[in-house]
Amino acid sequence: MNRTLMLAILVVVFAAGYYFYTNGNSVPETAVGMKESVSQAVEGATETATGAVEQATGAASDAVSGAADTAAAAIDGTLFSPEGYNAVKVAELIDASPLDETRKNSFKTALMAAGDDPALLSDILGQVKEALGM
Repeated sequence: MNRTLMLAILVVVFAAGYYFYTNGNSVPETAVGMKESVSQAVEGATETATGAVEQATGAASDAVSGAADTAAAAIDGTLFSPEGYNAVKVAELIDASPLDETRKNSFKTALMAAGDDPALLSDILGQVKEALGM
């Protein structure tokens, strides 16, 4: 944000200088024009920064909410049962875990291979739950 604001101010100063040089205006008139231009640039940069902060806050809030829902389902155990199994949420838990990449990929591949077979799915979910320490 600071770099953008500085560039905007620099552009305004150069533009005002060029305008002053080519039109022969007096210094007071140019100063008033520069003040207005700088005010507009600062206002635009402030609006841009505010929008970026609002977007980042919204994205962070959504991520926290999703993580809380997944963690709640994992804690009550329904996520690791064939009846409550949700492939996306289990994959998110596996990806967020401190397990090494090879083990993460093995678990996710095994879960995909299990498909809708409740017995196989139950066994693999039990292994995942144990590996995650739940």
